[in-house]
Amino acid sequence: MKITHVEAIPLFASFAEALGEVPPELAVPAFSMRSNPLLGQGAVIVRIQTDAGLVGIGEAMGRPGPRGTAAHINEVLAPLLLGADPRHQHALYTAMNEAMRFAPMGISGVDMALWDLRGKIYGDSLPNLLGGAVRDSIDCYASPIPYLPTPAASASKAREFVAAGFGAVKLKIGRGISFDIAHVEAVGAAIGADRKLLVDANGAYTVHQSIALAKELVRLGVYWLEEPVHPEYPDDLARIRRRVDLPVVSGEWLGSWFQFRDLLRAEAVDIIMPNITRCGGITGIMKIADLAMLDNVQVAPHGVGAGVGIIAAVAACAVLPNFLIYEYNQLFNPLRHSLMREPILYEDGVLRPNEGTGLGLSLDAGTIAKYRAG
Repeated sequence: MKITHVEAIPLFASFAEALGEVPPELAVPAFSMRSNPLLGQGAVIVRIQTDAGLVGIGEAMGRPGPRGTAAHINEVLAPLLLGADPRHQHALYTAMNEAMRFAPMGISGVDMALWDLRGKIYGDSLPNLLGGAVRDSIDCYASPIPYLPTPAASASKAREFVAAGFGAVKLKIGRGISFDIAHVEAVGAAIGADRKLLVDANGAYTVHQSIALAKELVRLGVYWLEEPVHPEYPDDLARIRRRVDLPVVSGEWLGSWFQFRDLLRAEAVDIIMPNITRCGGITGIMKIADLAMLDNVQVAPHGVGAGVGIIAAVAACAVLPNFLIYEYNQLFNPLRHSLMREPILYEDGVLRPNEGTGLGLSLDAGTIAKYRAG
């Protein structure tokens, strides 16, 4: 069996086209976007076809520009794949990494499509291909409560998530310690003591500020502190972690298991957050989870992306022994549900793996045509 065609399709759903006037909390939902506003939701869909007529589907991260990642796949990775046997998964993964270590997002989409194809070749589901599920339901949390103007507004958004069945919610912080604490207190009161409150600073603070903030968060019963400082400073994360009695979390921006290795070696985190559309796909997230397990670190995958990546991540979460919780992003995204004909299986705070071979999904041609970016 040979690969005969590889296609990466960039998609972009403009907020302005969908909504007209874009509210500020959607354009700048977190500290890390203050100088690079979010103008819409992007994704890169990968399709790999074989001479047996089978097609594998994957998704690569669409931030910051889906056309750039699609070009990497079409112009650099595709020539490595054409004519190869799609069953030679690890050989192809190694070849892609050697050629494109600096572009893991593209590799993620290709790897995901190869796994989907593998499921179709062998007629089995992704969890079974990965060794078998250890759980059939995936705990998840709603994210984010973005930068809203008042604590009351943040509390109202939190109550929306609770009404949708979520047992945990994440609040974006990073607007000053006293400002953040007011919002944390309001959200905590809104969701009650029985639900988890997670906070994410997206690198907004210094080490000293992070330690002072964390001590207040401990008092308020917050579940974890995510990226208090920029993720490229693992030694700073480690300094914070040693000083506070609160799980420190990072990893959503990292693109390879080498970067996660360095994060773990620095003893910088209690929990890691790989994104399956950025960190090297299904193969990448499995390798990263294995690394983390050697250090007794749990995995809580980052969930920003379109629906294909969500379904792939849920399947991987079903298999990972050191899985903790999954981020089910709720920020407005026209690509989340309409991209596939099959639904994302969510109910009462848990997600479930889709049935069927491979990823168990098929693309909606109308959505692809509507949001195709080039």
